[in-house]
Amino acid sequence: MMKELLRHARLLRLLLVMWVLLAPASAVHASAAVGEVTLCIGSSQIQREGRIEPVSRGYGIVPGDVIRTTTSGHVHIRFVDGALVSVRPDSVLQVVEYRYDAANPSASLIKFYLETGTVRGISGLAAQAARDKFRLNTPLVAIGVKGTDFVTQADAKRAVVLVNQGAIVLAPLDNICRADGFGPCATPRSRELAATMDGMALVYRQAAREPLLQPVNSLQGADKITPALLQERVSNASTATAVADSRSPGQALAQEAAAVAESRARAERARAEQQTPPRTDSLTWGRWATDPRPGDNLTIPFREARNDKKITVGEDYYMLFRNETITNTLTNASGLANFRLESSTASYRDPYSVLSAATVNGGSLSIDFGRNTFATQLAVTAQSVGTQAVTATGTIDRTTGVFLSNGAADRVSGAVSLDTSQAGYFFSKSIGNGALMGATLWRR
Repeated sequence: MMKELLRHARLLRLLLVMWVLLAPASAVHASAAVGEVTLCIGSSQIQREGRIEPVSRGYGIVPGDVIRTTTSGHVHIRFVDGALVSVRPDSVLQVVEYRYDAANPSASLIKFYLETGTVRGISGLAAQAARDKFRLNTPLVAIGVKGTDFVTQADAKRAVVLVNQGAIVLAPLDNICRADGFGPCATPRSRELAATMDGMALVYRQAAREPLLQPVNSLQGADKITPALLQERVSNASTATAVADSRSPGQALAQEAAAVAESRARAERARAEQQTPPRTDSLTWGRWATDPRPGDNLTIPFREARNDKKITVGEDYYMLFRNETITNTLTNASGLANFRLESSTASYRDPYSVLSAATVNGGSLSIDFGRNTFATQLAVTAQSVGTQAVTATGTIDRTTGVFLSNGAADRVSGAVSLDTSQAGYFFSKSIGNGALMGATLWRR
């Protein structure tokens, strides 16, 4: 009997010790929340350590959590450093890592993984102090920030990014830009998108060599964006200090006011355009960079190029602006149109990303407005690689006049003037670990 009592006493002491040891660990886990759900609309779930739980306002977010929203679901999260994240319907976002040290914000470490759907993020103190340690991955790309409010829409086939404030750096995932890294990737294929590039999106398609800058209204086909992406977009004229919900009365009022302001602005522009005589040259090449590339005598600074013109296509250096005041005959165009090369610029980027001047020796461009197709070829010479042929075919959108090549090796993106008398495109051709690139203007 005494032995039995002693055995029970030892068991009780052991259980007491285990409870004392485990209780603090449980408390630490409970206090390890790095964010809190501040808004939950519709049905959404959190996947945590193999369990799936419904989301509600006040729910604590810890690293490793996966937020899954349904077609009706929409979740807002405020993190401990003041960062804000809006997870739109039909999205899957994982909080891979979130370490924030209020005493030493530069030591922060943050990573998200957007498997599919749409997410808007507004940087907090951690990302602002440790930009080299913030990363948003998608199945195809890595995104780093520069003090940013940005919107990402992604799936297994493409990624599309808009920037409301600041800037982002997007790079395709590869053996240099690895998914397990942190911060923006600095590779030959990385591209930057800033809020000053108003109306532009950075797009990367599966198997493409590099990301492409495109006007938001030109995204079609496989790259067609869903309304959620635009609902989180903020006009360049406004400031975004919080994540707004599309169903909130405050945002609806703001959107209505913005629409009225835009309508008035359009009317003012229309009156001004009626007083402006049409220009002979409808297309102008601008550049984002302050200084031109070696051998570039074609482009002018962005602010000069955009005067009374609108962007059609562009990338990280070249941007094609078009005069919108002339008569639009695009939809009535028919038959085959042949263009002659009027002016051009080209450069070669070697494997170490050093640029040198190149020369476009000649070429041809034909557009079949009946079949909505185009074909072009160029002869481009650079000292390091000799003369190379750039050949591309693709389709033209008769509504916008924008044309894009089908192939990934020789890439062409351009547009025709509204009266179809001019055309312009920028091109790139991969040569080993280097590339030829440039811009052209054509006339019928």
